[in-house]
This record gives sequence, C-alpha cells and structure tokens, in this order.
Amino acid sequence: MNLIPWRTKQSDGGQTLETGLSRLRGEMDDLFERFLRYPVDLAMPAAFRALGPRLDLAESDNEVIVKVELPGIDPKDVEINVVGNVLTLRGEKKQDRQERGRDFHFVERQYGSFHRSVPLPTTVDSDKVSAEYKGGVLTITLPKHPGAKPKRIPVRTQ
Repeated sequence: MNLIPWRTKQSDGGQTLETGLSRLRGEMDDLFERFLRYPVDLAMPAAFRALGPRLDLAESDNEVIVKVELPGIDPKDVEINVVGNVLTLRGEKKQDRQERGRDFHFVERQYGSFHRSVPLPTTVDSDKVSAEYKGGVLTITLPKHPGAKPKRIPVRTQ
C-alpha cells in the first residue's frame, strides 16, 4: 500500500503533469538512492565527513598495521602519537597558492588540518613503532607488546 500514489495527471495534450506529491516522492527516491549508493560521500553533511583521513587497520600475531590515505600531503606535516593503545594522527594539507584570473568550474579538493584518533585492538610497544610514506599512503607498523602476543598452548593426548 502506498501512502503517496505514484500517479501523474494527464493534460489535454496527452503530456503528463506531475502532482506535488509525486514530485516529492521522486525527490525522496533520489535521496535514498544516493544514500544507499554513496552513504558517506553524498548523504552526510560536510561536518560529519571531516572525520579525518580514511584508513585500514589490520592485526597479525606480531603487529598492528595501519594504512592511511594521505594524498597530496607532505609527510613532514604529519604527526603520529601512540598513548596507551590509542593511535593519534595530526597533520595539515596545505593549499597551493591562490590563482587569480581563473574561472573555476569545480573546486572539490579540500585543504586544512586534520585529526584522527583510533583505538588499537591490543597494547603495542610504542618505542618500536615505524612509519613509511609511499604513493600517498602512510603505513604505520606497531609491534605488539610481548605480553599481548598470542601464545599457542599445545593439547596433549593420552
């Protein structure tokens, strides 16, 4: 059962005219389709998208690896801190000098500072953390604390 009928009115010339409710329903359908197809990029307000750079966090038996997308950012402008089991990234993407006398058709690149704190799944040895920047991706390797490494217990049979 539809709350808003999906019908259009017919004019005398055979062309269809939309009613106010059918136009509203079409706009709502478009909104939900964009949300389901691009949930983070299009449906969320810009204030919620400013969570910081996107990253992947993976864990192995000996280490935690974090890969962070930082295209166009000078690695010197990135600060990495580990306190307890929280990894914090801070940095700034600096804007190129302002170009005057040009008519821009699109301005989508964002500039400014970012901050991202990520809880780590286990305790790490903060003295042995290493970071490498290559191709716009920062890879942070955080060795696990010796007490946090899994210990396999053999099962004896009789």
